[in-house]
Amino acid sequence: MNKMFKKLRIAAYALGNALNIPLVGQLKGSEVIVLLSAPFTFKLRDFKDYPYFRKIIFALIALLVFQCITDVLVVHTSMQDFLRGWAGTIMSMVSFLVLFRIMDTEEAVMTYIFWAMIKNILFTDDIVDSDMSFFKFKVVPIIASALQLISVYLYKRGKLTQLMIIMAVACLFCFAHDARSSGMLFFVGAGIIWIMGRGIRITRQKLFAILIIGAVAFETAYVFYVNAVLSNEIGGGHSSAQLKRLDNPYNPFELLMTGRGETFAAVTAISDKPLFGHGSWAKDKDLKYYKIVLSYQDEEEFDLKKADSVDRYIPSHSILMGGWISCGLGGFIAVFLIFWYLCKMGFTLVLKGQDLPLYPLYVMLTITMVWTFLFSPFQHLRFTIPVVGCILMNGYYDWLYGPNTDEAEDDGEPADVEEEHVMLN
Repeated sequence: MNKMFKKLRIAAYALGNALNIPLVGQLKGSEVIVLLSAPFTFKLRDFKDYPYFRKIIFALIALLVFQCITDVLVVHTSMQDFLRGWAGTIMSMVSFLVLFRIMDTEEAVMTYIFWAMIKNILFTDDIVDSDMSFFKFKVVPIIASALQLISVYLYKRGKLTQLMIIMAVACLFCFAHDARSSGMLFFVGAGIIWIMGRGIRITRQKLFAILIIGAVAFETAYVFYVNAVLSNEIGGGHSSAQLKRLDNPYNPFELLMTGRGETFAAVTAISDKPLFGHGSWAKDKDLKYYKIVLSYQDEEEFDLKKADSVDRYIPSHSILMGGWISCGLGGFIAVFLIFWYLCKMGFTLVLKGQDLPLYPLYVMLTITMVWTFLFSPFQHLRFTIPVVGCILMNGYYDWLYGPNTDEAEDDGEPADVEEEHVMLN
């Protein structure tokens, strides 16, 4: 009965992401599930038994403290904005507390991914308003979930070649339809799974060689991609327009700059108020930072109507920089610590967790997590990072205390052995 109830709760959480409730901003249906589950799910002993779990919760508490200091004592943010900002951090914290307990088995994780895919099939977000956004925000999440399910199935059966073929097809399909970041995720993920899945022991020398070969392979593939887009063979008008306005379209860093101009606007916003930041949901009142984004996109005309359509918030498109913009240096340090802890667990799984049945999923989620922290809006700390982080965290502790490790302690005190295993050597 408890097992069935758990599956129903996971399904409700996944499907609840499609429901928005107007309460202190927008509250997701999945967050209602989390709030109702919290009193019956969280165990205080988790703070002792799982050091990284404790550290992430404490980092979120620190982030909330810095938010309060900036919003109330320094910037004097409006009540509506600071309540929305604080609610986001609190919900991220509660989500970690609950999801760490829920996403604790292979069956639970696979159940969540399945229902997340069903949610994306049945429901369409409001952001989908064009052919490009339809593929990027509707089709790609379905492909990603399906690929995660298939990858685990094939990996457990040792069918690595079939898995590589499927991931390669998914990668090419995304690039052909203007979803470059997802295509890169599949490309890099496939390479890592193939190398590590074959039992190749990574040394510093081998890592250097792999990086060189990978860079050459990437640049070669990128040249073919640029030629195909410029000749209108693949991609849409958005990709073609981006490449044509670059001085050197064969330089991938130029493409990254024009596609992520918000990141450079965020650097300017941080330099303007480096210590305490601009406050929760800070407004770009004179559109100074919006103009910086336009400059990286080579937009000559200033579109005030377009600026108003995005509510004039300071653009950042980065969780790390968004934390600094909203909460100052202290907020950035708190967010960076969350990022650092998750990276240590994720990269440990990538390098040493090949015997785990969910290994290909851990590889893809680790890449997704890094990309999200670097190039996704600050709100992803509330909506995306808790579930990804809890899956990686449970995978890490499964590896650390699994049957294939000799290091697990019998006294239930992982803190004594934790640092020994997270060294990425």
